[in-house]
Amino acid sequence: MFRLVRGTLAAPRLLQIVRTGEFHQATVAFKKKGHEKKKVHNPNLTSFSGDDNPVIQETTKEMQRIQEILGEELARHFSPKIDIRSFEEVMVKLETGKEKPLSHIARVSLKSPLMVMINFQDNPTAIKAAKLALQKSNLSVTPQQEGVVLYVNVPPMSKQRREQMAAEAKGRILNEYKKALNEVYSKSDKKSSQEFATRPDEARKTRQALLNLKHAAEQRGLQLIDSKRQELLKQIV
Repeated sequence: MFRLVRGTLAAPRLLQIVRTGEFHQATVAFKKKGHEKKKVHNPNLTSFSGDDNPVIQETTKEMQRIQEILGEELARHFSPKIDIRSFEEVMVKLETGKEKPLSHIARVSLKSPLMVMINFQDNPTAIKAAKLALQKSNLSVTPQQEGVVLYVNVPPMSKQRREQMAAEAKGRILNEYKKALNEVYSKSDKKSSQEFATRPDEARKTRQALLNLKHAAEQRGLQLIDSKRQELLKQIV
């Protein structure tokens, strides 16, 4: 997993959703945030025959949901705003030897668009360990302490940071997206082999349709990532 001050994407999130079956919850949460006002018909994923094939129908739905989640994660990744989650999920090793997310031992909030405030009023003894954890994290920040509060200034996004984010999207994010699609494909292919064990022709057609679905979803994801990358690189520093 990688975490950055801005443009944070929990890279394995797509895989976690696939493995835990959280498609429905993730999609509903995504729509409630208002990122998707209208469901977009994707001909690349729904143009295959298989109206009577439950395996194809379910796989189509799952891959569409993965694309929706990818869109949500890209919006977060390329956002110029600070992502509070990247601070909340920093692991802090306490004096007891236990590790806890920062959000479990302090209140993390935005004091201003470019400043994060972390309040340790309820756990003042943890502030030293938390400060060290933040300094050692990949957030590249230097927290300043005032009493039981840490303040973290986040500088405006630089050209170098934009280029770094664009590269991450084309590399790690795309790879995680493909892995999520592959897991859905593998699960569906196995299910198809079992369901059509006595109907080899149907099994063969289903496998080809599943491959087509996966390839179409990969292309759509690549197009979406490239579009977001180009938008980011065109922005003025």
